[in-house]
Amino acid sequence: MELIARTIGMDPLEFRRKNLLKPGSITLTGEKITDHTGDIRKCLDSVAAAIGYGALTAAEKAREAKTGLKIGKGVATLHKAPAMPSNTATLVVVKMNADGSVIANVGLTDIGQGSTTALAQIAAERLRFPLDKVKVTIEKDTDRDPYDWQTVASKGLIITGNAVILACEDLLARAYELAGQALRAHPRDLDHDGEKIFVRHDLEHSVLFTQLALGYTHPDGSGVGGPLIGVGRYIAQGLTNLNKDSGQGLPALDWTYGAHGIIVEVNPATGAYHILKIASAYDVGKAINPELIRGQCVGGMVQGLGTALCEGYIYDQQGRLLNPSFTDNKIPTSKDLPDEIECIIVERAQVDGPYGARGVGEHPMISVAPALGNAILAATGAELTHMPIRSEDVWRAMNSHAPVETWITKTPAGSCRSIPVDG
Repeated sequence: MELIARTIGMDPLEFRRKNLLKPGSITLTGEKITDHTGDIRKCLDSVAAAIGYGALTAAEKAREAKTGLKIGKGVATLHKAPAMPSNTATLVVVKMNADGSVIANVGLTDIGQGSTTALAQIAAERLRFPLDKVKVTIEKDTDRDPYDWQTVASKGLIITGNAVILACEDLLARAYELAGQALRAHPRDLDHDGEKIFVRHDLEHSVLFTQLALGYTHPDGSGVGGPLIGVGRYIAQGLTNLNKDSGQGLPALDWTYGAHGIIVEVNPATGAYHILKIASAYDVGKAINPELIRGQCVGGMVQGLGTALCEGYIYDQQGRLLNPSFTDNKIPTSKDLPDEIECIIVERAQVDGPYGARGVGEHPMISVAPALGNAILAATGAELTHMPIRSEDVWRAMNSHAPVETWITKTPAGSCRSIPVDG
């Protein structure tokens, strides 16, 4: 895309703007993009502004003059939807404890993405309870925990979040029914806060959740109801299989748009480079927890850097894998991080998401490599379209006379090096 734009004499950023998906656009599978799909243009413009795309600042020009290195800026966009069966479903059970707190039992596993906290926030919001009165189970056991399809595909927040809301609504409905008996009032005339259910036109006429949690006991000692529990079931809505002949169908539950912008500094003699800044923006629909989103963004970005910078399988001419362990197949460390990282949250609510939220789990790593390649192209004129982008690859691309084809051999020390093949 970068070279196409330059070939036709158009700024690459403007070329992207003209070709972005927008409301009314039809995807390759026939899905229509709507207003609530997300704002990819805002994501792109946000990262472009964050890196000062289009020109070098006075400070950057001075840095080039002082170091002899070349600075380039590049952007790339992304969009992704959860990949899953069209009947993907989950179940959530919310029960109330004797002290009026609640526990949400979910099958979704928290592997570091922060779902436990986000789902607790969603439950607290729907129940109108303080967050400290809501707990989401962490330990999982398929013998006792409710069903969840899988903890993959960036679908956890939207599908399990919706199920949490439905379970909380079921719990409240049962609590209102029981409170109506206790207060001799119709449930439609009731309301609640974090401690009690009350009659809306007579606020002093109320009953505590602690009085309802395990069943209500009348003054004469007779009991009604029983332990309060709510069940929420949610299944992916509106999805279909792809037609095998036409490729048409609706495989996407929700899209998440995003973009990366990178400033890179390249040695024009050796091809060695360093990332000065990376800016990332994602339309998350509604940010349930901005700090957790930042954690997702930075973690995914570092994974994307691994793909872009150094990770990759290397084989010799006989097809033998030469780097089967992390000794030779390097992953990024703290020394590989950019000097500056900026995460930007864009919000255009997903109408069927929990409070407008959509997933952002895997998206941060997707367009790091193309943004890096575009930044190197801007700095040196060297086009790189494969991963990983090693310094030697940049050097070869800058020197068109250098042989491109390589084969790999093993050095005595055990590390891998590329050997040019003449002719």
